[in-house]
Amino acid sequence: MNRKLGRPILAFFLSVLAALTALAGEAQAQLIEKEIRRGVMENPIRLDPQFATLPSERAILADLFLGLVTEDAAGGIQPGAAESWEVRDAGLTWVFKLRADQKWSDGRPLEAGDFEYAFRRLLAPESGAPFASMFYNISGAEALHKGRADDLRSLGVAARDKSTLIFELIERSPQFLAQLVHHSAYPLRKDHVERTDESWTRPGKMVTNGPYVLSEWLPGKYVKLAKNWRFHDPASVTIDNVYYDVVEFIESATERFFAGDLHTLSEIPREAIAGLMEAAPEVVRIYPSLTVDYLVINTRKPPFNDPRIREALALAIDSPTLVRRVLDSGDIPADGLLPEGLAGIREPEPVLRKGPYPMPRPLSAEEKRDAAKLLLTDAGFGVQDTLRLTLNYNANGDHQKIAEAVAGMWKRVGVRTDLYSNDYTVHYGDLGLGEFDIARAGWIADYNDPGAFLMLFNAKSEQFNYGRFADPEFEKLLAAAAKQEPPARAVTLHRAEQLAMEKFPIIPLYHHASRNLVATSVSGWEDNVRDIHPSRYLELKE
Repeated sequence: MNRKLGRPILAFFLSVLAALTALAGEAQAQLIEKEIRRGVMENPIRLDPQFATLPSERAILADLFLGLVTEDAAGGIQPGAAESWEVRDAGLTWVFKLRADQKWSDGRPLEAGDFEYAFRRLLAPESGAPFASMFYNISGAEALHKGRADDLRSLGVAARDKSTLIFELIERSPQFLAQLVHHSAYPLRKDHVERTDESWTRPGKMVTNGPYVLSEWLPGKYVKLAKNWRFHDPASVTIDNVYYDVVEFIESATERFFAGDLHTLSEIPREAIAGLMEAAPEVVRIYPSLTVDYLVINTRKPPFNDPRIREALALAIDSPTLVRRVLDSGDIPADGLLPEGLAGIREPEPVLRKGPYPMPRPLSAEEKRDAAKLLLTDAGFGVQDTLRLTLNYNANGDHQKIAEAVAGMWKRVGVRTDLYSNDYTVHYGDLGLGEFDIARAGWIADYNDPGAFLMLFNAKSEQFNYGRFADPEFEKLLAAAAKQEPPARAVTLHRAEQLAMEKFPIIPLYHHASRNLVATSVSGWEDNVRDIHPSRYLELKE
């Protein structure tokens, strides 16, 4: 009988042994950590969320921290450290409920008080934080930050308990969630930030609540991040180690990329794009970003207070040709202030056309020039009385080439242009004082919402409305949008942009494009207007 059972028992043990061997093999494979190397062209200097300004710093911080809300791979807003939120009091009160059992990387619970402390630090009078003014819609924020108040408790940010954070706003702000995505709104630990022994942003000292922790930092060389196993959703993080390698020269950087030493490469110089598109278009990622380069017109200075003059100057500029022949970089010609892909904007439903009327076709560049000449003549500037103006720009190779090209386009409609360049500080100082005819300007929005761009036309935005444009109907549309829910607000803001652009306070030239190289072995990368690609969403194909 024992002999009859011997073979089945042996077979059983052999099958168990095979299964254990397979499991051991899988476990050993899991011990091999996955690493991704991400090349950046700018050396990160500060990893304090409230003072970071470089794209490389922003990318690293998005891996280290998690705000109340965050972005998915495509840039859409989703819950972050907060599992839910509620808007009360006609939009003036926002109540956030934190996820249960969240921890910092050192094991201490994440609490609403960590966000309260972060905002008090951000908006303190002595902070000097570059993005503090973005949160002036919080009650008491502007007065506190400008030193008109000194009691931190006057700020409308309060932790009601360990898991509930309340914001009190001075006005309805539909864009508030988009603001909270910003890295300056990340939580901070008071006991670490206020240490005096050494910097709290260094490896071994920094505590984070995001998917990664700061493991190594060799300035000028690389930053290494390691998976944070105390992150609230560690199973969603498939890459164990992330290296941000600082690459100084594009030639050596692309060589490393195509050799397989880098999986991604960001901030590609525009002059390198044409060659890369020709050599390996499958790895080149170009997408509109939250930027616009434009010419601002001094609407209070004659003759530029005449809308006919402004329209004529706008019609004479051929933005597609400007981008194609002067920049040759993948940037996107602008046909308006707002870039493609911006959240919270929507054209109204088209009106159904009745009858056999043809749709109007766009004017050609030549037809636009003819129209510009007629407008100038109508405004009193014909062949005998040529319009002469000064175009200011801040010293930069690309800016000079653009200015020269624009002057050439204006010359074709009879406008004489004097070019005047200065350094960045003096140039924008002149713009702030209104001492210019027409000037080059650039804008980078701090958050993904039309309001971050339309403020350039707001009469109340004296700091950035360089041309001193003011229009009561535009202001009414902005006020109406502030009281509307998202679908209706999106349409109203689209109308506001259209109304302002019909008055030609600025001439949009182009939107900068994000320029990245992404290896075909990387999945999960989705292009978006903020050009943020957290490593937690990326995977390496086997």
